[in-house]
Amino acid sequence: MHLTIVGCGFVGLALARQLQGERSQLTLTLTTTREERFAELEPLADHVRICDASDAISLKQALCNAEIAVFCLGPKGDRQVDEDGYRNTFIDSFHCLTSLLPQLPQLRQIIYTSSCSVYGDAQGEWVSESTPTNPSNGHGAVLVDSEALLQAIDQPTRRVCILRLGALHGPGREFKDRFQNLAGQTRPGRGQQFTNWVHVDDVAGAIKAAMAEKWSGVINVVNDQPIRIAELIDRTLSSEGLEPIQWGDDPKTASSGRRVRNTRLHALGYVLKHPKATF
Repeated sequence: MHLTIVGCGFVGLALARQLQGERSQLTLTLTTTREERFAELEPLADHVRICDASDAISLKQALCNAEIAVFCLGPKGDRQVDEDGYRNTFIDSFHCLTSLLPQLPQLRQIIYTSSCSVYGDAQGEWVSESTPTNPSNGHGAVLVDSEALLQAIDQPTRRVCILRLGALHGPGREFKDRFQNLAGQTRPGRGQQFTNWVHVDDVAGAIKAAMAEKWSGVINVVNDQPIRIAELIDRTLSSEGLEPIQWGDDPKTASSGRRVRNTRLHALGYVLKHPKATF
């Protein structure tokens, strides 16, 4: 099997590492936008390519033999980007992919890691894959449009699987790394907004299952237990022996967020390695 992972950031790298035990059964191509990452990626793959997914020449080279393509896209660098930056990363890349499909007859599955942010604020209610998307900002709207572009190219001989991910944690992005700087601070609101998380090992595991079982359609990839942000931060700081955060009422921050169901993920047979947040 020929597999290309387009984008080897946090998720793509975790997937590449999980695939090492199966290297004898696949030809693996990894892409990056940064030449300085070659030394890290070359031991993990048969081929490593510089690829801007919005550029037809480099994307075609990356996918020329791929039977499965996994798109783990993210804006370049570590900085927050505006809506236009998101549009370049996602929309332009999938327009490019669509234009190349007549030249990629061997491509039979496309897997895309999207985000649960497409649901927007559900005021604390549960959402599932059948819930209409309602993004709260321009970034989320770009992801909705990206999903639509891929859904439009789904067909029986080339299936599209969209994995909507919760917030990511794992090595290098542990809860303590995110929240320890909040110790002793006073923050607006009461921290009652629900958050939905998934460990990066489970994202990689779900992608592997999607390939093996030929999943298609939309699947939420989150753990079993949404958690309010106040509880998450309080338990994180407590586990590190740090001073707790103080909350101050502010009606402008009274959103309750959303609780994301993962019923379909379980129905497809995936067993979470990290079913809940641990501290």
